[in-house]
Parts: sequence; structure tokens; C-alpha cells
Amino acid sequence: MRFDDYELLVTLDKEKTLRQAAEALYISQPAVSQRLKTIENYWGVQIFIRTKKELIKTSAGEKIIEHAKQIVETELLLKENIHINKHKVEGKLKIGVASLLGYMIMPTLLEKFLKRYPNVDIQLEIGSSSKIIDNVDRYHLAIIRGNKILNLENRLLFTDEHYLVAPKNKSLENEPLIEFQADPWYINQLKQFFEKSFNKPYKPQLYVDQVTTCRELLLKGVGMTVLPTIITKTMDLSKFHTEKVEIDHVPLTRSTYVAYDHQMAELPQVEKFLKLLDEEYK
Repeated sequence: MRFDDYELLVTLDKEKTLRQAAEALYISQPAVSQRLKTIENYWGVQIFIRTKKELIKTSAGEKIIEHAKQIVETELLLKENIHINKHKVEGKLKIGVASLLGYMIMPTLLEKFLKRYPNVDIQLEIGSSSKIIDNVDRYHLAIIRGNKILNLENRLLFTDEHYLVAPKNKSLENEPLIEFQADPWYINQLKQFFEKSFNKPYKPQLYVDQVTTCRELLLKGVGMTVLPTIITKTMDLSKFHTEKVEIDHVPLTRSTYVAYDHQMAELPQVEKFLKLLDEEYK
């Protein structure tokens, strides 16, 4: 049965006559009579005894109408709740984030977002940009470094320059080179820079999985590496030798994008998070 069939039974019970029910529902009396017959056929019982004065419920009709009232009341309450909360920001927000960004920008962003929208449940997955891109269908939003994601909307958040960072007052020639996990294009850029700068083969001595580990090693006075400005701005660079990384006089840069399906932006929680990103990275 459809909702309006249940609504008809509740109205008939309230109005007591076919005519008054028809007037209440703004339909014809013959239409009400025909729909009642169809409903009674569906249940296989007589719901009302028709008298000249009014409709009288049968014992089976009592049970069916009580059931109809519960359905009508539940749906009306649900509609009212949806109407009240239609502008409320809630629900789940699934975000895939490149590792560096997960450590460096997400804590502050999530703190601000959840203060504004405490009813949103955040599901955050952190991994390499390539892993996030491979699993992009699992997220409402993906925040990655490097290249844009094909077939999605891509907003540029910021672009980093890169700097060679090494302990001050130490010979760069003798410092162990630290390499962090990155895509082949990026590693090739580093290789070009180091081989031209030091006139010897690119040969890292320390391999780490995260660029943040490189920072911690440098803070302990271990090795040298190339860091993006998103990392260097968290360090007291007066304690280090720094040198901008350029390849053929062109600065080495790395862009950060938020990528999403444009239809996802229609979800209030997604739209609000994108707005926060706009505020933070104008």
C-alpha cells in the first residue's frame, strides 16, 4: 500500500463519512469509495461497515487503522525532522590525505571544522599520494601533492618551493644524504640537483618513509636533505644551512590539491569543508 492509502484510512476514521473524507482530501466521493474498496481487497477484509449515518470500523478494521495511524504519524514526524534539520551540517565526511599533509595541516583544519560542525563524523585515511589517488572513490575529498587527479575537480591549495637543509658549520661534502619516499619524477629532480651541485653521483645513505622523519633527523644534527616549505617553516632555519633547490634555474616546486567529484560538493559537510579550505588557503 502507498502512504496516501494509509492517509485515506486515517481520514475516513476521523471524518466518519465518505463525503467528509473526500472534502478533507480534496478528491471526489466516488474516488474515495473506489480507493476504499481497493484497500479492503488488498487486506481481504471489510474495514468499515457503511451505514447511512456514518462509517463503523470492523474488528479487523480497528487493527488496520491503528497500523495506518502509526505509519502516517511516523512519516509525518520524519518529514518534520528532515525539514528542521535540512540546513544542519551532519553525516560522515571521508577524507583521503597524503601523509605529509595528514601530519602538517589536518590537525589544525579538523580542529576548526569540528568546532563549527560537531555533528559531522570524520573518517580520515592517510597514505602516499599515489595510494590516495588509487583509492579516490572511497573518499568525499582527496588532498594530495603533485599532479591533479583526472576526471575530478581539482582546487590548488598552495605550492611549495624546496630547500636543501643541512646542519650549520658542517661540510656538506661529508654529510650523509637522506632520501624520503616520493614518486620517481620527484626523486629524479633531486638527483639532477645533487649531481650538479656536488659534482658526484646521487647516493643517499639514509632512506626514510616520511619527510617528517627527515626533519627530525636534521633537528638531531644528522645528515642533509631537501625539504618543502611546508616543513621548513616549522623549523628555526637560523640553525641550518639552507639553499633553494633549482633545476636549470627553475625552482623545484610541489603543488597541493584538493580533489573531488563535483556532485560531492552538494553534500553540506563537503561544501563546508571546501569553504574552510578556501578560508585557509586563499
